Amino acid sequence: MLECRWFPAFLGSNHLWHSYGMADGLRGFLVAATCLLAVGMAGETALAQPKPRAPDWPTERIVFQDGTTWHGYIESEGDAWVNLIQIQILPGRPMFLVIRPVERAKIAKIERLDKQQRAALRQRIDAFINRARVEAARMEAVPLKSDTRDGVQYFDYAGKWFALESTIDEAFTRRMIVRLEQVFTGFRQILPPRAEPRRPLKVAVFDSMTEYRAYLGRLGIQIDNPACFVPSENLIAAGGNVRQFAAELARISRQHGKINAGLKDLRRDLPDRLAALAKQMRADGVAPDQIAKALHNEGRKFKEDIARKEAELLKVNRENERLFQAAVGQMLARQCHEAFHAYLENYVYPRDRHDVPLWLNEGLAQVFEAGLLEADSLRIDAPNRELLKRLKADLAGQEPLPLSKLLAADQRAFLGADHGARYYAYAWGLAYYLTFEKHALGSPAMDRYVQIAAKEVPPTERFEQLAGARLEKFEQSWRQYISALR
Repeated sequence: MLECRWFPAFLGSNHLWHSYGMADGLRGFLVAATCLLAVGMAGETALAQPKPRAPDWPTERIVFQDGTTWHGYIESEGDAWVNLIQIQILPGRPMFLVIRPVERAKIAKIERLDKQQRAALRQRIDAFINRARVEAARMEAVPLKSDTRDGVQYFDYAGKWFALESTIDEAFTRRMIVRLEQVFTGFRQILPPRAEPRRPLKVAVFDSMTEYRAYLGRLGIQIDNPACFVPSENLIAAGGNVRQFAAELARISRQHGKINAGLKDLRRDLPDRLAALAKQMRADGVAPDQIAKALHNEGRKFKEDIARKEAELLKVNRENERLFQAAVGQMLARQCHEAFHAYLENYVYPRDRHDVPLWLNEGLAQVFEAGLLEADSLRIDAPNRELLKRLKADLAGQEPLPLSKLLAADQRAFLGADHGARYYAYAWGLAYYLTFEKHALGSPAMDRYVQIAAKEVPPTERFEQLAGARLEKFEQSWRQYISALR
């Protein structure tokens, strides 16, 4: 299932800010980060976690005396301490930030970026931290049009990747559009487009399964799945029952607006309040040092009020996200699955020029369906827990499915009531292995494998050309990999 949520950050406590002499700017940065990042890993410590990998983009580095290296952004430094915003990417988890005061005596070397690269890195970190605000701005900026057709209110959207029509509540529709745009951006980053669609991709989303089925019925389609991609229509359709959440969402939105307005008032009033206080104290003949102390205390009170408001806003954002997931989380996961089929068809391997075997199409769709959204990036390296569990159990059974059967499987095998889930699990496992262990996704070998002429080659022989090995040997290595995968 696609996980769309705010991501965790390990942030230092107040005593760290003071005892390590961290700058006021960093403290403000931490307050903002605390209020914009949901803490989803409470109770865990950095020492209890697997070793993080380095980001795929330039960072600054601190190399310790023992050879350990931390990647991130050097926020500030003094004679005794260096303050690093460490970037951590752990296997199977979203990226998060750790604020690290590092003792200089333990550092062997500091590797800094040049001015331009530092600016780019800081911009990336700020975008990550301000993700909640960025998404809110995007939601407000989504150009929606409202129309009533056959007595039903529709919201219409035309964007870069798709045109969408929805009968779902406006706020949910806006958020769904933002998420789908992020998903398509993630597809592009991981599997760059190689073609242009011959006609626009259309997405139709319905507030009830009755509306959804009626819509498909008018196209002559009858299926049980709550979402589907119809290549002949270049259409993604999905349905769900979210109307019951609309009133609660409206309440949360009003609460969010009220808190946000209070925050703006506090930030706007602070300079005037301090200026008025200073003016009055000077008129009363108060000594300059006493004025400075009073202004400092007043400023601290305002900052504490702002921090409380930001904490309230974070709580509302979490509740908003929980509600969104309860209402349309599963629908969005299915949409992500179908969106990958659509992306593959429209932008990578169109069926009039390619033949993508069913196992590969469904396998990759599941890999992407389980992706983790990070700002505008989509991470897909985290194994799907349920599919991995199911696949391991089947491989450990008395009669595991031979890969030769998977490679030759048609639609009936995947839709079968008894074995459909089994074929999906094997397709995911094989696609995952080829993507992360063999790095075959987007390779010349993969391009040859999906050539339309390759359709005439027997499935096993065709796959052996992709794998560069006999199927028996490949299957043995694949099973060992899946057995060891966590």
